Amino acid sequence: QRVLPGALALRGPPAPHSRAFGTSAGFRSTFNVQDGSDFQDRVVNSPKPVVVDFHAQWCGPCKILGPRLEKMVAKQEGKVLMAKVDIDDHTDLAIE
Repeated sequence: QRVLPGALALRGPPAPHSRAFGTSAGFRSTFNVQDGSDFQDRVVNSPKPVVVDFHAQWCGPCKILGPRLEKMVAKQEGKVLMAKVDIDDHTDLAIE
């Protein structure tokens, strides 16, 4: 499956060391993807749906959309996860 930069993709699992952005106390529903292997493990192979936010620091619309997505995912209380991929740090994932 091909995903373009700025697009959203639904996919797979969070690792135990995921970073929390959600509002639920102690629950980690949002995480930063570290590399291709991490993406495969935590997104592609996830048993839960994952919203993938491909973003960049210089992207104005991304700065608006990102926090809104995080709030929506947090409201799902663990039923849906969110992976954040910085396209400048992980261009290969964005192109793939």
